[in-house]
Amino acid sequence: MKTLYTLLPILLLATAARAQTTPGGVRIGTAGSPHAAAILDLDAQGKGLLIPRMDSVTRVGISTPPDGLMVFQTDGRRGFWYATDGTWLFIPDKARAADNLGNHVATQNLVLNGKRLVGGTAAAPGTVGLTIDANGLVRLNNGYIRPSGSYANGIGLHVFNADAGLLVRTAIGYGDNNPPASGLGDRLMWTSYYGSFRAGGVDGTQWDAANMGFYSTALGYNTIAASVYSFAVGFANEVRGSYGSALGRGNFVAPVSLASTVFGRDCRVQDNYSIAGGYNNKAQGVAAVALGERCTANADYAVALGRYASANGRSGTFTLADFSVNDSLRASANNQFSARYAGGYRLFTNSLMTIGAQLQTGQTAWSTLSDSTRKELVRPADGNLFLERINRLRLGSWNYRGQDPRTFRHYGPMAQDFYQAFGHDALGTIGNDTTINQADFDGVNLIAIQALYRRVLALEAENAQLRRQVQARHPDQPGNAPAPTAALEERVRRLEALLGAQAQR
Repeated sequence: MKTLYTLLPILLLATAARAQTTPGGVRIGTAGSPHAAAILDLDAQGKGLLIPRMDSVTRVGISTPPDGLMVFQTDGRRGFWYATDGTWLFIPDKARAADNLGNHVATQNLVLNGKRLVGGTAAAPGTVGLTIDANGLVRLNNGYIRPSGSYANGIGLHVFNADAGLLVRTAIGYGDNNPPASGLGDRLMWTSYYGSFRAGGVDGTQWDAANMGFYSTALGYNTIAASVYSFAVGFANEVRGSYGSALGRGNFVAPVSLASTVFGRDCRVQDNYSIAGGYNNKAQGVAAVALGERCTANADYAVALGRYASANGRSGTFTLADFSVNDSLRASANNQFSARYAGGYRLFTNSLMTIGAQLQTGQTAWSTLSDSTRKELVRPADGNLFLERINRLRLGSWNYRGQDPRTFRHYGPMAQDFYQAFGHDALGTIGNDTTINQADFDGVNLIAIQALYRRVLALEAENAQLRRQVQARHPDQPGNAPAPTAALEERVRRLEALLGAQAQR
């Protein structure tokens, strides 16, 4: 047997030499002629052809392998490899693919068998890639889908013609509590653990876990939505109060603010249910509102509107300021209404703006719209009748119920008496029985004053006539008036005094 093994290499060499010099094929094994199409015909029972075996490093180390060179690789992707055009190709078996994913048509489902679809090369196949579980869930164990082409960061997702939309299902509290990416950069990011959404960019840690609120949304650049249900959109907006929102630039919602909103630029809210909007406004009280420019609602339930309006720490105030000066209009007491409008005020009580009142520039009292061109059905009044009705009015002092009588007393008539006396003319109704219109009150006074003045004129004329009669009868006693004349003069003085007092009311 030892002699046979010694002679076998010699016979093989001799056969090879013969194959090189003799046309036709060579048959090794059982007797007979080689197959006509074969240069080497091997025939053996229970034996096979054993080609060179080597690891992947040795295979790749073969310099310029000739076409058709074949080896068996013992590590990595174990199996037969052959060379063509200087490149090694793997001969897949039935269990591990068909044709190296060349041109083919699948006739059945491709089963990954728990493996991944990876990249790399034949010499250095990748280990990170795509997996699909039995339920069809696709996973990327590196966390990224990278676009083709040359990109600075190489991370991206392109969904083209997605008619059915894009759906990401999750539940908060599951997965990593750190967002998929941290630090500076531009990105579109959904964090499953928080149920939060980010889109835009940051230059620091604004979108890190420490600034991630549950169910929060931050869009734009350097925006922060750090509390639950918070919403920040724009540039450098920061929301740290729950249920808060900020839109615009450089706005801030403090952590102590619940369900508060800011919009505009450089506005702040610092308490629950507050609103600040415009430029550089502050709402620093419960349910406070500051709108406009440089307005401050720094008290509970305070409203500051316009420009340089301030609640001045007074609760329940409503402060309105105009553009006339760069100085704040400040509330001076709780539950106070304050307004500054250097151009005056106008209040209309009909849609055509023909009825109402005005407070003109620099004035201290309201002017009632009383243009004769806007009036109709004018009727004269009987002044003497008005005097009689005034005489029957219950006039005196009083206070409203619930007010301190020591500090809140008033003079005047009762609305019911005034309405009964002057509430009707020949054409219709004037006023009502619970209020007195100041314009009607002034009108009644003027009619009464006019009647008194006419009486005075009549008395003065009568008095002058009496004087002339007295002088005619007693020309030698000009300084001694008879008793009837003195009594008449006293009546005139009383009427003049009454007229003067009525005119001052």
